[in-house]
Amino acid sequence: MISTVGAFSQATVAAIAAEPAGPMDADSERLYAITPDAEAREFAGGVRVRVVRAGWFRPDAGGFFGVVPKPLWSRLVEADERGRILCRLNLLLVESVGKRLLVETGTGERMRDKDRDIKGIEGGNPAVALQAVDVDPDTIDFVIVSHLHYDHAGGMVGADGRPLFARARYVVQRDEAAAARGDELRLQGIMETEQLELVRAAGQLAEVHGDVEVVPGVTVIPTGGHTRGSQAVMIGQAASAQENGVAERAVFFGDLIPTRWQLPVRWTSAFDDYPVEAVEVRHRLLTRVVDDGWWCYFTHDPGALPVQLERTEKGAIAVRASTRGV
Repeated sequence: MISTVGAFSQATVAAIAAEPAGPMDADSERLYAITPDAEAREFAGGVRVRVVRAGWFRPDAGGFFGVVPKPLWSRLVEADERGRILCRLNLLLVESVGKRLLVETGTGERMRDKDRDIKGIEGGNPAVALQAVDVDPDTIDFVIVSHLHYDHAGGMVGADGRPLFARARYVVQRDEAAAARGDELRLQGIMETEQLELVRAAGQLAEVHGDVEVVPGVTVIPTGGHTRGSQAVMIGQAASAQENGVAERAVFFGDLIPTRWQLPVRWTSAFDDYPVEAVEVRHRLLTRVVDDGWWCYFTHDPGALPVQLERTEKGAIAVRASTRGV
């Protein structure tokens, strides 16, 4: 069990490490948006990345921040009258060697209206989001799903039970698929098991085990922590970055670190199935991110992406102000 004394005895450091993501107003921003093609980020090996904003959702603030006291997290984001915070459903559109990959599928539209209201979902259908920004869903070759919670895997299939991306292989860690089919009481009803099996029945599921390069410059790496089979996505070819003498690489954390607000490594969520493991993995990964200068994409962050990180004078990890994304 993680000691809350250790987690919050340096509250000032944690507050410096995390920061507001900037003004948030779902009413004043477009529901669907994409990084303009001219502003796409290119990483080592010619891998191009654009952020697709697929809508909004409003998770419960207490669940989102777990054991972090409200006086700390409330410095970063405001909760609404129902105790929820406003978060984005961020997808990545990645292009490499003539292939198109979509990272995450949002919430989809299969859940009941009552549940959409409770969770404060606006939009969420990844195919509709892509069409709204002039990207044809049938051009997607691979869909990478970080894990099988509703806000990441809810848009794997449509209302008719068919995969929303008819040409794509869906990439999920084998351990995650096994957990979804298992009998752990904590997981009952919170994994998108039905959608997973519909994708499998369509012959489009690719269960992978461990570090796997999906296409050159795009590799999934298991992290665990949040769920048993959670995976992050590494972007950019390591050999190319090394040859060029620059670290033109990026990482998409999934829900291991869903926003910049969770950069303090002990700020785990109540939704993390393995919080002790999550702290250790976050620490190792963030150390590498800072040391190697990787860019970072956050799955629920409403702010500009990608960003780079740095260590503050007090040793905390924070967004580097001079390199914030667009």
